[in-house]
Amino acid sequence: MSITSEEEFIFPQIKYAIREEPFFRTMRQRVNSYFRDNNMTKYATPWMMGKAILQFTIWVGLYALIISNYFQGWSLFLLQIAFYCTIFLVSVGIAHDGSHNAYSSNANFNKVMNSVFDFIGINSYMWDFNHIKSHHNVPNVPLYDSAIDSFKLFRFHPKATYFKFHKYQHIYIFGIYSFATIFKIFFLDFFSFRRKRIGFIKMQKHSWKTIVWLIFTKFVVISYTLILPLTILDAPAWQILLGFLCGNFMAGIALGIIFQVTHVSNHSKWPEPDQNGVINNSFARHIMETTSDFCPYNKVITWISGGLNNHVAHHLFPGISQIHLPALTKIVRDTAKEYNVPYKEYPTVGSALASHFETLKKLGNPSLTELTPG
Repeated sequence: MSITSEEEFIFPQIKYAIREEPFFRTMRQRVNSYFRDNNMTKYATPWMMGKAILQFTIWVGLYALIISNYFQGWSLFLLQIAFYCTIFLVSVGIAHDGSHNAYSSNANFNKVMNSVFDFIGINSYMWDFNHIKSHHNVPNVPLYDSAIDSFKLFRFHPKATYFKFHKYQHIYIFGIYSFATIFKIFFLDFFSFRRKRIGFIKMQKHSWKTIVWLIFTKFVVISYTLILPLTILDAPAWQILLGFLCGNFMAGIALGIIFQVTHVSNHSKWPEPDQNGVINNSFARHIMETTSDFCPYNKVITWISGGLNNHVAHHLFPGISQIHLPALTKIVRDTAKEYNVPYKEYPTVGSALASHFETLKKLGNPSLTELTPG
């Protein structure tokens, strides 16, 4: 199926040609046995709830210190950096699980946890379209997966339109990633509300409640992160703005690393459906061929990344809390090896980044229309 512009493209409903393969049936049975044999819930455990309380407390506590007007100079700047890094932790450690209904069997509790997104600058309503409905259903499928729609700033897949500056995308990558959260707060969610499509999803008219909620929460976020500090703190405005920018830069880079290196690497494929919207694969194998892990058993990285370094297990079992993903990753890896199914993990953050850079450099070649996984 040839790729044209999104405006001209007709999006048939995606279907996977193979319903379920033996390797995934076995994998699913072993995952179910893991929870049954250990008498565990697939939702958040007390440890997970403790992590959420800790992160929320640090988030609120750092903000209280910032607006106390007690700190000046470098101490205020470092508090701002820590505050925005904590916002990143809250996004992947609290809100993300809520968005996947992975905290609890209680839908209202999950909704509350998901709404944390709204108060750190990410509209939870649009997150559902961009991340849950689009990305998780068809990861790495050109035009269908909104996560590889980079507004032409990057060439994230071989079928994307090439521009001359893509030759340098592996060099300017962190420069663009650093603006991710600022872009989200001030532009992307508003733009998404006006889009006719998000990935393969045809957007309908949004209710007035969702529009009011968007405007209200954006006002709250901009007010407490920027307007209030500029109003009440004695520090120079340039310093407050610098802390705001640098803190968001660090959070943006962290988000870019977690969500992009796991799908754009020398292991990745970018399958295309046929004219009827059929992908000649099973969903589980599609995940194995489009997704990678990095340092999945590093407890520090797992804690910081909200378990998203165990990205394959997360995509295969998105409704399971992040606290269980390291154990599930072992099941995924062992079962894949047993059935000779491709599985890729990078032992360090550095090796994952190196693979990401190498892939971006290859995609920066205008003659490249196909990419063989390495």
